[in-house]
Amino acid sequence: MASPSMVSAVTTSPSTGSEPEAPCCDPQLAAVTAERKRKRKESNRLSAQRSRARKQQQLDDLTNQVTALRARNGAMAAAAYDVERRCAAVQAENALLQAMNLELGERLQSLTELIQCMEAAMYHQPQLLDANMYYY
Repeated sequence: MASPSMVSAVTTSPSTGSEPEAPCCDPQLAAVTAERKRKRKESNRLSAQRSRARKQQQLDDLTNQVTALRARNGAMAAAAYDVERRCAAVQAENALLQAMNLELGERLQSLTELIQCMEAAMYHQPQLLDANMYYY
């Protein structure tokens, strides 16, 4: 154990347990300690102020990002709606064209069969065909 003569005059503060407490009899040491404490408080205050400013800047950045993303989302939703509308119009036109293609194909088939019948009749019985037959 340490002898009483080796114990330092500086003791620890009961409030924090880690800060040295200035002896009551040395005013110069008390002034230095008070100045350090004041500087530390000022430094902590400025650090907290910078931290709050950083957090506010982050919040502002995120708020701006949310606003931009919502605007982008709205624009993309409008574009998707427009594409869906155009797709529906193209599908309707495609269905109409397919129906017309089927009808025209059937008419072509019918006309082809008629021509084949007429050609067959013309080659087998040329005397029955009149020269004006093709004018209808």
